[in-house]
Parts: sequence; structure tokens; C-alpha cells
Amino acid sequence: MIRLYPPGYKWLWHSRPYPNHAAELMNLVVASRLDGVLMRVDVEGRWRNGDALKLAYMVKAAAARLRQDHVLIDLRRVDTPPEAEGKFLICDRLRRALAPKIKVVLVGTPELVDDQRPPASLGHCPDIALFGAERDAIDWLSLQ
Repeated sequence: MIRLYPPGYKWLWHSRPYPNHAAELMNLVVASRLDGVLMRVDVEGRWRNGDALKLAYMVKAAAARLRQDHVLIDLRRVDTPPEAEGKFLICDRLRRALAPKIKVVLVGTPELVDDQRPPASLGHCPDIALFGAERDAIDWLSLQ
């Protein structure tokens, strides 16, 4: 799958095969860019188990590199594979990977993304919200 991104996209990640590590490849294509006062991350592909943690660490690295604490993650082009059990656990993985000062908004469907409530065992964690429309997501980020 090849996708051309506008020139504003600074970082584009594709999984690269490592010798003897074929099972560890991520099935998603991730692109991030600075978009005004927030960092935008576009994700596409079919998720597999383990992709949420890899995506969370990619977001963490990009946010640190761009020195951003407002992140919009667009998951509208992420599909659930037919053999999948459960949901894409991105909220849980982001809460565990990111610093508490970071505000994250996800644009996607509730059927795809895991539960929004943080576990009681996590004391301080980033604010994460899920929206179906990008305009609502940007409005929420601007209020934070």
C-alpha cells in the first residue's frame, strides 16, 4: 500500500522488516506533522495485537521531538480485522506511555477504540478524549 502525504508531513513511519523478527512488524502506517498549535498524527491500516503500544511510543517520540503537548490522532482510516477479539487498546497504551501534561484527542469510532475510563491504579495520566468529528476534537483541545 502506497499513500502520498502532503508536504507538511514531517515524519512518516512504515514498519521495516528486521531479520528474524517478522512477528513484531506493525501493520499500521503512521504520519505526523505540526498543525498550528497541535501535533497531528494520521494512522491507517488494519490493527493487530501489539500495534497500540507501538503507536503510543511513536506518538510519545514525535511529541517530544516537536515539543508539543496537544496531540490529535486520526484513527478514521484504521480498520478492525475480521479475526480481531476486543478493541484497539490505544487509550490504555497512551495513558501508560505519555506524560500527564499531554492532552490527546482521538478522532474515530467508539466501536474501534477501548474504554475511555482510566484504571484506578494509574494516578496521574494524560487527558484523552474520543470524538467522531475532527472539528469537535480540535475545539476540545483548544479549551484545554
